[in-house]
Amino acid sequence: MMQNKPVELPQEYAARRRTTRRGEETRRQLIQAAIECLCERGYAATSIEAVMERAGVSRGSVLHQFPTRIALIAAAVESAMEIMMADTRARMRTLPDQAARYRAMCDFYWETQNIPEAAAVTEVLLASRWDEALAEALRPVAMRVEADIDTETRATAAGAGAQDVEACVVHGRVMILTLRGITLELMFDRGRAMIHRALEQIRAQHIVHCNEMLGPRPR
Repeated sequence: MMQNKPVELPQEYAARRRTTRRGEETRRQLIQAAIECLCERGYAATSIEAVMERAGVSRGSVLHQFPTRIALIAAAVESAMEIMMADTRARMRTLPDQAARYRAMCDFYWETQNIPEAAAVTEVLLASRWDEALAEALRPVAMRVEADIDTETRATAAGAGAQDVEACVVHGRVMILTLRGITLELMFDRGRAMIHRALEQIRAQHIVHCNEMLGPRPR
């Protein structure tokens, strides 16, 4: 009886796989370093040199992955946005059903807006006001991520039995935009009482919205 022998890959194919894995790891390190620099230093100080120093890679390795600073920043923002979405999903999974998840969405969005990756995204969005090339690079990233957010909100609202799913999608967008603004207002002083009152008002408005869409919360 013949025994199956392990297939031996050609040496050049195995070398390509190792090179690809190394390249993917270098890319991951650079994106993570860029996010950390954006969060800690701001957009202006997140230079190629700062990122390569933090990541511990050479300039050649950086330029091989990202030919320009804007390409690196755009990739970092895309990754940060995906991490934010994953963070919200993880919080959603702690609740047993879609209705409970939809009702908790305001609090979950707020918690996600306060992770480091959210600060990096906000920093770059502000910088794009003055940098048209940066804004151009961010547009397709933002459109894709926002479409994913809308899809997930739509699914949660539909699963919760909302009366008007599309109104829920708009409501979700409004909450995200408003909560991002709240984080900006609290950046230089976390203890501003009026801003915290505004946050409570947003929460109260979400409760009213949920009661309209889903009916009163079961007792």
